Amino acid sequence: MLELMPEVLERALHAFPGSEPLRTLDALHLASCAYLIERGQLVSLASYDQRMNSVAQSMEIPLFQLDKP
Repeated sequence: MLELMPEVLERALHAFPGSEPLRTLDALHLASCAYLIERGQLVSLASYDQRMNSVAQSMEIPLFQLDKP
């Protein structure tokens, strides 16, 4: 759980990399990941949404990789 700090909300209001606009919750998730990473937390994004994954990679947010046995 992460409180939506003013810095996170402010970041979510600005443009993200890519040509398509993000949905509101996607922007909040990506802004939260960026906020945590900037503060030294180990974070990876788990999503099936290719648009969101593409933006995350552009922001250098690692994607969660499920290791198959």
